[in-house]
Amino acid sequence: MKRGISVLCAVVAYFASPESVHAQAAVSRLPFTSSFETGDFSEWGGGLEASMSVTSSQATDGRYSTQAVMTQGQTADNYKEWLFGWHPRTNGGVPVSVERGIWLRFDSKFDNGFQFGANSVVHKVALINLEDENSRRRYQLIIDVWLPERIYSIEHLRWNADRSFSAGLPGISQNIGTPVQARIGQWDRLKMYIKPNTRGNADGIVRLWVNGVLKAERTNVPVREDTDFMPNKLLMVNYVTDTTTAGTQRWDNFYLGETDPDAGTRPMPPLQNPVQ
Repeated sequence: MKRGISVLCAVVAYFASPESVHAQAAVSRLPFTSSFETGDFSEWGGGLEASMSVTSSQATDGRYSTQAVMTQGQTADNYKEWLFGWHPRTNGGVPVSVERGIWLRFDSKFDNGFQFGANSVVHKVALINLEDENSRRRYQLIIDVWLPERIYSIEHLRWNADRSFSAGLPGISQNIGTPVQARIGQWDRLKMYIKPNTRGNADGIVRLWVNGVLKAERTNVPVREDTDFMPNKLLMVNYVTDTTTAGTQRWDNFYLGETDPDAGTRPMPPLQNPVQ
């Protein structure tokens, strides 16, 4: 009888432990979706919007999308953020689990005539931060356009606790089939999956799909190296310091969650909704 009680107590203790609770419970503030159908940025949690606005000129889901206009000769610093999981500015919460990871999907477009910076190597589209207890970015996984070849890729950066840049870790380039370029004048649907590594091991997973096709996969990524940091901030971003950049960049139809938004369906490239 005593043995049965001890076994039962061990089982209860396991399922009550923080690690198991985190693995079982939904990550705080997820799933998050935004198609800007409020006509403003009220779905998001703040940020800069110097040249970023919600517009009804075109969209892939509903009537509205977001645009950022870059003017040659000027820099641009636009972003909107969403905090999730365990982040100090949300008073903590259930973090992303190593078991489930995190999925991000959205639509992206560069209008006809868009001019990437002549002096740049990458152009940012969206990113996920791993931030510390002081809301300081420590790791970043950035979906961008690799400008030498105009192809989508994922950049991986490490930052120091004093906010200074530490190092660029091996990025995730397209390694499956023929690399896909950003289609100027057309919407592209981008999806990224991040599975954090177990602490101290290079066993994290990062994948990138472009228009429903898996184009990049790495299963040996030290997403957070030997730390406790986890993904906890999404940024829709348009940060440009190269003043030769010019044109309009767009975003729509965001999903951020613990499950694949395309599970059980056949994902297709987004279609532009006609202007009403």
